[in-house]
Amino acid sequence: MKNNPAPLSPHPDCLPHLSGRILVGLSGGRDSVALLHLLLQQGCCVHACHVHHGIRGAEADADADFCRRLCERLSVPFEELRVNIPALAKEQKSSLETTARTARRQLLAEAAQRCGASAVALAHHADDQAETVLFRLARGAAGCRGMLPVHRAEGILWLRPLLGHTRGAITARLQQQGETWVEDATNLVADVTRNRLRLEVLPALNRAMGRDVSPILNRSAALQADTMTALQEALEMLPLTDPQGRLYLPALENRSAAFRRAVLHHYLSRAGVPDISERHILATDAILPPDAPASSVNLPGNYRACRRHKRLILLAPEQKIPTSGPAAQN
Repeated sequence: MKNNPAPLSPHPDCLPHLSGRILVGLSGGRDSVALLHLLLQQGCCVHACHVHHGIRGAEADADADFCRRLCERLSVPFEELRVNIPALAKEQKSSLETTARTARRQLLAEAAQRCGASAVALAHHADDQAETVLFRLARGAAGCRGMLPVHRAEGILWLRPLLGHTRGAITARLQQQGETWVEDATNLVADVTRNRLRLEVLPALNRAMGRDVSPILNRSAALQADTMTALQEALEMLPLTDPQGRLYLPALENRSAAFRRAVLHHYLSRAGVPDISERHILATDAILPPDAPASSVNLPGNYRACRRHKRLILLAPEQKIPTSGPAAQN
């Protein structure tokens, strides 16, 4: 007799944050559909937001329609936002993948503020975590650091309730419930880094190690998260910023390079700078000396770090993401 799949449950770290209104980033894919059902089963007050990226034509339109019908069936308030990612990527001179991720986070944050949500829930799971660890290792971005189940950035609380579940467990649970979802065909083509990691690198690593390495990578990420949390708590206790929240550079004088880089990573991360790699930390560290040839450096997400009057000032992108088309709500 075939065993029924175990029910999904939110990551323990997310549980204290599920009492308020939660905005769900709903793509219509398997993971976000499972997340929506999980939060409803937990009795959460849920709103859903679908971001149409303007990339996949009729297929993307169908995904938006699926999300709208799903929310109508479940009596979940729904909002659709449309953004022209190809045009935005060209304007920002960035890749489609990076532009879409940054725009999506900004739009979800703005939608959460409009509907009064206390947090935004994203559908990343354990297999996504394994890909993230490999991706960041390959880019030299803070070791085995993965995604956090609970993270505050840009004034928004971001939750990943499915981070403890695998793609297979999520699929089995939805199939048992008779739920459907949409498939993004571009996820099956190894044409971008994340897809290559999922479709080629992780399977090859599993074969080389003779086992599924995803749980190992997830444990490594959890251990790294504990270490980073302890470091961040220690840094918070130090007088490193001025009353305006700018990094006070004399506090870094006569400190080791390792300490400065840890402070910079902490400072930039808390400010919401995305995709910080070792290259960005080193470039920022290089502008700190008063006699440095350059006094500013460009950072991901259209941020810019500048040295002025013994402070490191972070200039945030001012331009809002332009949206167009139907902003459907129900």
